[in-house]
Amino acid sequence: MTPLLELRGLTRAYGSLKAVDGVDLSVLPGERHALIGPNGAGKSTLFATVAGTLRATSGSVLFDGQDITGLPESERARRGLLRTYQHASLFLNCSVLDNVALAVQRVDRVAHRFDRAARRFARTEAGARAHLEAVGLAGRAADRAGALSHGERRQLEVAMVLAAQPTLVMFDEPTAGMSAAETERFAGLVERLPDSLTLLIVEHDLDVVFRLAGRVTVLHLGRVLASGPPGQIRADDDVRAAYLGTARTDELFTGDSR
Repeated sequence: MTPLLELRGLTRAYGSLKAVDGVDLSVLPGERHALIGPNGAGKSTLFATVAGTLRATSGSVLFDGQDITGLPESERARRGLLRTYQHASLFLNCSVLDNVALAVQRVDRVAHRFDRAARRFARTEAGARAHLEAVGLAGRAADRAGALSHGERRQLEVAMVLAAQPTLVMFDEPTAGMSAAETERFAGLVERLPDSLTLLIVEHDLDVVFRLAGRVTVLHLGRVLASGPPGQIRADDDVRAAYLGTARTDELFTGDSR
């Protein structure tokens, strides 16, 4: 199968420091692929370089068979490669429904005026409500987005991403700051996403990683240390060694970290 996303020798340097150093990585269509590594491994830099937030120093990023290395983040998003951020970006003073309606409206290329509700078009409102239903927020449609809990804001962000009709979604530390109950709900939401949607997830919670991912790539000092199915990664001595010095290393890799 041809990869949907392929990195070839991707490098991002800051002077003599290579935060990402010649990374080769491929993500297949429909795959749930996680990117993990100890602090300072280069995960966030790699993520931002793939998304187009940062410019690659060398190497290439291919998406759906096309070289997108030189394209800005906005153009990558238009082609179907979208990312979330560690801090959800929402219109907090607007309703939950209007946040999603604005995303639907943009995809449908419906002209909008800010002196009218974004959901004034029947198709826009129906689409927005469907996305809220998919993420479990149908009952909060009329509430102000600022009134949502941290976990619910993440759910709303997913609804907005789905409204943009992506092919690949890059989740950046999606469960950071969540309670155990919120993390459980979010993991369940990700499991229910359509199989046709490809996911690349940077996540610190290894319980979530090993639950959701079909394949895991481990970064260490900017390079790929290992890549494979969760069971293989759990048993890899080099991966364990890379995590040594972090708290509860053995528990993290035996699945007993809760």
